[in-house]
Amino acid sequence: MEWKSASLVPWFLVLLSLNILDISFTNPSSEANPFTRFSWTEIGILPSAFIKVGLVLFLGILCIIAKKLADPTDWNLAGRLLRGMLIVLVAFYSFIVAWNIALWL
Repeated sequence: MEWKSASLVPWFLVLLSLNILDISFTNPSSEANPFTRFSWTEIGILPSAFIKVGLVLFLGILCIIAKKLADPTDWNLAGRLLRGMLIVLVAFYSFIVAWNIALWL
């Protein structure tokens, strides 16, 4: 696996690890997201965690499919858009994980 500065792989791996850290450090009593609380009460915390990680893996699969299907000229724009989206998600999850760790301590 070649890691280039323009690659999506490092951003995706950071997003996946932050997602796992978010699941690990979330305190159910201080969860503010009503959708998350609803899914925890309806299907449980562990299945919700699997769905959350599965959605990030699904995003990775969609990125791979987009790379294989796109022309090189189209991939320049699509890659920049996907990279930008991943950077925003990493920034968001960084804040969420930092908040959860602060609440955990």
